[in-house]
Amino acid sequence: MTGPDDDPRSPLDPARLFSCHGQVAIVTGGSSGIGRAAAEALAAAGARVLIAGLPESDPESVGAALRERGLEVVGLETDLAAPGSAQVVVDAAVDRWGRLDTVVANAGAALDAHGPIDLDALDRMYALHVRSIAELANAAVPVIADGGGGAFLVMSSLAGLRGNRVLSGYGITKAANAQLVRNLAVQWGHAGVRANAISPGVIATDFARPITEDPGVATERRERTPLGRFGRVDEVAGAVVWLASSAGAFVTGQNIVIDGGTLVAD
Repeated sequence: MTGPDDDPRSPLDPARLFSCHGQVAIVTGGSSGIGRAAAEALAAAGARVLIAGLPESDPESVGAALRERGLEVVGLETDLAAPGSAQVVVDAAVDRWGRLDTVVANAGAALDAHGPIDLDALDRMYALHVRSIAELANAAVPVIADGGGGAFLVMSSLAGLRGNRVLSGYGITKAANAQLVRNLAVQWGHAGVRANAISPGVIATDFARPITEDPGVATERRERTPLGRFGRVDEVAGAVVWLASSAGAFVTGQNIVIDGGTLVAD
């Protein structure tokens, strides 16, 4: 296999700078929305990608659809919140392709409702947004390190960086997984592993429909966003490719906010 040192193009050529050629990547929650866009973008940049998702999200069909477009993507049905599932996912990628370079821990759910914090919902979100990602890191990061380094990316949220009227438990658990990233960056930097979080604002996906399809809420949110619109999945997927490629090779321990300016608006 041709390595980066054999590439005759300039290191500043975007086709090389943002290349993921030769990488093996895992994307959890990769059947729809931001996860699917991240999986497709990584594959288009040259990575071989395993997408993991719940059976009802049909990750195998998503993988098949992307293979029809010439991308090397496979799907695996799993519940990331179930104990032991992280190791199954990592083993599946390594057994198929012999290495692991990038992980995008994207699986998530917003289970909050108006009123006091629902402690049962909080426990479920903690299991998915924090504990399952810690399990995934325990299974994946040593493999990434053994291969010479790579990227462990966690999908956090703007909700973890500001107060929330409704998304209380969601925001708490997203703040926690951003802290997990900072810990991993410090613990594994010596082995060439970069750990970063991405915190999207409102991105136009099925997940965000309670905001984007409610006229009053949508108008208020757009007015509070300096760019005056909702984000697109490709705008988040682009950051995933950046952080997974050599373009992001000196970035670690960060929380990249992609929100159109909402966080900094007055």
